[in-house]
Amino acid sequence: MSSRGSQRRGPNRNSEIGEHGEELGMWKDIKDKIPGAAETFNESSQNVIDIRNQEKLMAEKKENGTLTAEDHNELDRLCRKGVKLNELTSQTITETIEKLKVLRAVQKAKEDQQDTNTSRSAAQRAKDSAAAVSSLYDFDGAGDSPVPSPNPTISRRMGGGSKGDRDSVPPRLDRSTPAAKAGSAEPQSGPSSNSIRTKQTFAKDDEVAFKPKPINNEQTDWILGIVQDIRGDGKTRRYRVLDADVDENGHQKDFRTSASSMILIPRDGTILPPLEPGRMVLALYPNTTTFYKAEVMGMDGDGKVNLKFEGEESSNTMQAVTRRHVVEYRG
Repeated sequence: MSSRGSQRRGPNRNSEIGEHGEELGMWKDIKDKIPGAAETFNESSQNVIDIRNQEKLMAEKKENGTLTAEDHNELDRLCRKGVKLNELTSQTITETIEKLKVLRAVQKAKEDQQDTNTSRSAAQRAKDSAAAVSSLYDFDGAGDSPVPSPNPTISRRMGGGSKGDRDSVPPRLDRSTPAAKAGSAEPQSGPSSNSIRTKQTFAKDDEVAFKPKPINNEQTDWILGIVQDIRGDGKTRRYRVLDADVDENGHQKDFRTSASSMILIPRDGTILPPLEPGRMVLALYPNTTTFYKAEVMGMDGDGKVNLKFEGEESSNTMQAVTRRHVVEYRG
């Protein structure tokens, strides 16, 4: 697998404040004030009991004719004390609730930012995927390659899904050029395609192709992932998807996404119909965890699909991809 992702560092107590400074400071402040609020509340409750006892005593004294002005003053003092305690308790609880709301908002903003930062660009993904396997297939020069390379600047071959004169350099295409637009026919979308997508639901451990949110208006690729968790229902349902790519430390990133950004990959062993030549699809490029647009050239005898990926430099460049890793095309 590729070596994308930053190295994970061990815990450092001295860096705790630096990493979580704002929310950690707010949380400590909230925890420090909660005992005081509880103590004030208990004092207010006891004051209510004292007022009840004083009123009971005054009622008895009134019957005996021994009620004095001092008894009225004591009741007045307890009532004033109760008002102050209740106001203080209410203010403390209100401030604590507001701080908890702010703390939640800060934490949510950081989670959203983390989701955005973990999205990757197409160029970086293809570059890292090729770099991970390049050391196994290096040649001294273009003349040492078993077949002419479709890209003179690349003298490497990747094993696995290619056969014959197929190379395994991930496709690159400048979509702004007229030639690129003219050379790739967009698929015809069926009348029920949108309704099918909206009804699609996913289960835990489902293998999917999903598209992370773009960063800074930069388009992202469809990548391979596994559904880890499901939250909500209906239009509010959201999924936590684990990236299938593993870095050199064995770590994987996870993303939060919705069903509209996911395509279900059939389970291994599922019987799937063949694909007709000329159809545009999304397919998992060999030796990577990225899906690219490709044109179906035909079916392989081994149950694989022969594909010509958009952006391949040579007209005779094809790749053989497992049928279940060839899915419907989405831009």
